[in-house]
Amino acid sequence: MIRTGFLRAGMMLALIGALLGIAGCGELDFAMGPLLSNVTVSKSMISPNADGVDDATEITYTLRRPANVSIYFENAAGERFYFRENRRRAPGKYSVLWGGVVDQPETVDLGYGPVEILSRVLPDGDYRWVVTAVEDNGAQAEATGQITLRNGDTLLPELQNFTVVPDTFRPNQDGLADDRVAIGYFLNKEVQSINLFLRDPEKPDTRYFIAEAPGLVKPTERGYHDYSYDGGVDLNAEPPPDGVYELVGEAVDAAGNRVRVVRPLTIEEGGKPRADVVGGEIDWENESGRVALRTLGDKLCFTAYVENESTVPIRTSGPWPGQEYHYAENYNTLAVAQDEPSWLQQDGAWRFGINFDTTGVDFPYRWAIGRQEDLEKRIIDGREQWYLLPGKRGQVSGCIVLDEKLPTGTRFWWGGLIHQGVEVANNNIDRITVELGTP
Repeated sequence: MIRTGFLRAGMMLALIGALLGIAGCGELDFAMGPLLSNVTVSKSMISPNADGVDDATEITYTLRRPANVSIYFENAAGERFYFRENRRRAPGKYSVLWGGVVDQPETVDLGYGPVEILSRVLPDGDYRWVVTAVEDNGAQAEATGQITLRNGDTLLPELQNFTVVPDTFRPNQDGLADDRVAIGYFLNKEVQSINLFLRDPEKPDTRYFIAEAPGLVKPTERGYHDYSYDGGVDLNAEPPPDGVYELVGEAVDAAGNRVRVVRPLTIEEGGKPRADVVGGEIDWENESGRVALRTLGDKLCFTAYVENESTVPIRTSGPWPGQEYHYAENYNTLAVAQDEPSWLQQDGAWRFGINFDTTGVDFPYRWAIGRQEDLEKRIIDGREQWYLLPGKRGQVSGCIVLDEKLPTGTRFWWGGLIHQGVEVANNNIDRITVELGTP
């Protein structure tokens, strides 16, 4: 029994040794053979135009040892066009499809500024294909052959007349002309995909993509395309941080032609504006749950404070705190009567308003969200503009002279914070009952 066990164990060890020997010989043969072998190009003629017929050829090769591999094509003039250049490869069998495209970036001027050609289909013609492999010790191997390109799609997908206006903007919803960026271009052919995005030059992997609004042509179709970029604030998102960016447009067609257009774009004072009435409270004069006014001509007066809770200045416009309104007036009629055009409706400007339940004009009585001493004055395009700075408070006060009989059913009055042309940021603030003619 003991001798039989030893015999079986010996036979097993011998068998394992034989198998290891066979495997070792195979690896040794593979390592000692030609560096590059079995190089084939499946088609000697292709038509790289994305029509589904002979668009590409398959290149295969076997590499026996680690090496740097290049695959390139030479035209009749001896110019080289690299498909792969000095790519590190481990031993093994490789296969790749080539559709006539080479990746040799270059920057050219096509008549509307610099354009980067990232990849392109080679022109029709006869080419010599070359596959080379170079070992670490400098030894190299090469295989060559001929290939012909016919009826290739070599038309680049151009973003012609790519414009960005302005090149510095402030996405903060203050209603001025630099709130948004207009981006436009003419796409000269249908493409497979197109991307438009902001890129931080110092963090190139950080990208902010820009979507095209629905239009007569789809984003990938030939035709004129335009974008209105607000940094995302219209969707209540914070825009990219202030700084200098690259606005990038990239297009690639079905054949593999790819281009990139880059233009500078600077963001200043960007941010979603946010403000609130401090404490959600209005100090109504002589108010204790209700305001009782005895006779026509009595005044409904108040004081409130507005705080800028965002990181960007908030623009405002008059009338200034302390202004009195007559009951039948509103902010537009008052502006006309006093020849103050800046008091008219201005999209993007913030104002504090008083509303009541039977008015025909939403928040007819409006004031700037601070006194001049609470604000910062700026001259923009030759005009005075007033801003409540981040973290600052503005005092608002005013009166409405109730010199007419109120419509039947008028009872409730309240305040609101209006971001004109955007939203009523805060509504129904400190609602009270006002009774006229009640002792």
